[in-house]
Amino acid sequence: MGNFRATQTVPHPGWQLADCPHEKLGSQGRGFPGHAMTARRLVIIGLCLALVIAAAAVIFDQLARQGSTSAQSPASSSPTSDASTGTATGDAEATASGSPTPGATAGTTPEGSDGATSTAKPLEVLPPVTSTPTGLPAPSSPAPLITGGLPAAGSARGEVVDGWPGDILTLPQGTTVGSTSISVSGDILQLTADGIVNKSQADVLADFRQSLTGHGFWSEDASAPEGSVAQRFVRGADTVTVSVSLTGTGSSRFQLLGSLRTAAD
Repeated sequence: MGNFRATQTVPHPGWQLADCPHEKLGSQGRGFPGHAMTARRLVIIGLCLALVIAAAAVIFDQLARQGSTSAQSPASSSPTSDASTGTATGDAEATASGSPTPGATAGTTPEGSDGATSTAKPLEVLPPVTSTPTGLPAPSSPAPLITGGLPAAGSARGEVVDGWPGDILTLPQGTTVGSTSISVSGDILQLTADGIVNKSQADVLADFRQSLTGHGFWSEDASAPEGSVAQRFVRGADTVTVSVSLTGTGSSRFQLLGSLRTAAD
C-alpha cells in the first residue's frame, strides 16, 4: 500500500465529455424523432386527399357526359318524326283531294349523300267552281192578298175609310174608331188605324190574330213602350203591327200600321 501511487487520467484532447448520460455525442444526437413522424403523417394524409378529389372529379365528369347524351337523343329523333308526319299528311291530303299533286306519288326525293329526304310539300291548287251550289230552294213569296184595281188614298175620322180591306183586316168588335187611312206606294197598300175598345190588351191582340192568321199570317212579339204590348203579324212581305195600351178608364187603345202587297188583274 505504501507503494500505491495515485494516478490522474488526463483526457485526450479530442474527447468531449457529455453533460448528461442520456445525451448523445456528436451533432447527429441533438435531433427530435417526434417531429419526423408528424411530417410523414401529414404527407400521407395529403396524398389520400388528392386521390379522393381526383376520383370525385372523374365521377362527376362521367355523369355530365351521360346527361348531355340523354338530352341530345330526343332532339335528334324529332326531325325524323316530323318528316314522317309531314310525308303522311301530304299523302293523306293528296288522296282526299282526288287528284295527285306533283311529287305526291313519287314520294320523297333523296338529297345529298347522307340519305336525308325532302319533306317539302308542293302547294295544291283547287279547280275553279263551275257548278252552282245546290241546296234547299228559296221559299217563294205568297201571292198578294189584294188584286184588281187599287183603292184611292184617303182618311176618315170616327169611321172606317173607303177602300179599307175589311175582308183581310177586321177591327175588333165594339171598337170606337178614332181614325183610319189608306195610301198606295207602287204595289204596296199602306194602312193605319187607331181606336178604343172595352177589352183587355190580350183580348184586343187575340182579335187581330184571329183575323190575320186565317190568311196565312204568323205573329211575334214586338217592342212597345212601358205599359203597352205589341205584336207583329207577318206573311211574306206583308206586315201588320198592332200596339195596345190602357186608357184611364180601363179600356184598351190600339194603334195599327200595316203594308200589304197588291197585284193588278
